Amino acid sequence: MDEKASIIGRVRGMNWSGLLQCTAVEKNGRTIVSDCYYEGAFKLARPIYLHPSQPTIYLMHVGGGYVDGDRYKTEISLQKQARMIVTTQSATKIYKTVKMPVQQYTSFFLDDQSVLEFFPDPVIAYEKAKFYQETTVYMKASATFIYGDIITPGWSESGDLFRYDWIRSKLKIYHEGHLKLFDHLYLEPRKGITDIFQMEGYTYIGSLFVVSPLITKDVLKKLEKIAAHFPNEAHFGWSTPTVPGLVVRILARETYIIEVIFQLIHQLIREECFQEGPIFLRKY
Repeated sequence: MDEKASIIGRVRGMNWSGLLQCTAVEKNGRTIVSDCYYEGAFKLARPIYLHPSQPTIYLMHVGGGYVDGDRYKTEISLQKQARMIVTTQSATKIYKTVKMPVQQYTSFFLDDQSVLEFFPDPVIAYEKAKFYQETTVYMKASATFIYGDIITPGWSESGDLFRYDWIRSKLKIYHEGHLKLFDHLYLEPRKGITDIFQMEGYTYIGSLFVVSPLITKDVLKKLEKIAAHFPNEAHFGWSTPTVPGLVVRILARETYIIEVIFQLIHQLIREECFQEGPIFLRKY
């Protein structure tokens, strides 16, 4: 894709705390990782096949956590008909940032009929942390993108929740070259994060995004039925973007509750859209 060539040309040689680039291709009915490059604090584990034809890759941070001024970049490209599941080895831990916020940029390039399922472990922001995250997706109309993101408050010396300074998370999805979905989540505890229309007393927030031509009205009707089985401990809602897909937002008091709801929705999509069973990604 033109977008990929121009962006990769600018990225290598820049000053990143961690840089990772990966390309997956379909070959004889099986997806393989054809090209991989990483440097700094980022590393890519050897792909494993939880599904016979689809690799699962684990993104690894070898430094133990993100600190003041860190900048990270990840780029993953799926060529035509390639399918891949991506997760992380552990949670993204954001520690105190005195001068500069931690910045994380992720880009995905999805060619025709490719499928990317991206479920990183939660972002945990500790006391006095500042974190900026930007995820950009360039996809063909026949591709499928599934992304689940969880943000949690980390430990603080006082024992209080929401001691981080702020978190800003942006998601941009370009569908056939046109920006079709833009999500901007901004959390700043000192401005009343627990109030109505914000966290409303909950402590964890999850966002699930699905863009796929396979998300039809029939799939959405089945989602309404299984929603009755969602845990009562969570507050959630969903909507549909301007392209075929689904956007879900969840508030809860435990990470596990959000993960359960993600799993139920993910399982429905795999069964209804791909006639495949669930994938279990928990590492513990």
